[in-house]
Amino acid sequence: MVDAICGVARTLWPSKTATNLASRAEISERAAKLWLEGRTEPGAEAVVNLLRSDAGFVVLQSIMQGSGTRWWREFERGVQIAELEQRLEWHRQQLDTLKQELK
Repeated sequence: MVDAICGVARTLWPSKTATNLASRAEISERAAKLWLEGRTEPGAEAVVNLLRSDAGFVVLQSIMQGSGTRWWREFERGVQIAELEQRLEWHRQQLDTLKQELK
């Protein structure tokens, strides 16, 4: 799990990785550096804080990657459906605006 978390952190925050990870996990920057170096493992509270942060969904996706569990597949599908519906609504609004301009 720590590899998944650190991989996400390095991808999301290539600059000041430890600082960004520490602020979201609510740990010291030193503790975050130790995670990134592979010298320590995160505690449950820090993982929960990270999952509740703005990066939480990306972290969860990384942790769950390859799990193949039914609930996770269904959850991911639900998220994809919600995202597509939001995009569809945006396109509908754009189309309505263009139609109104033609009148």
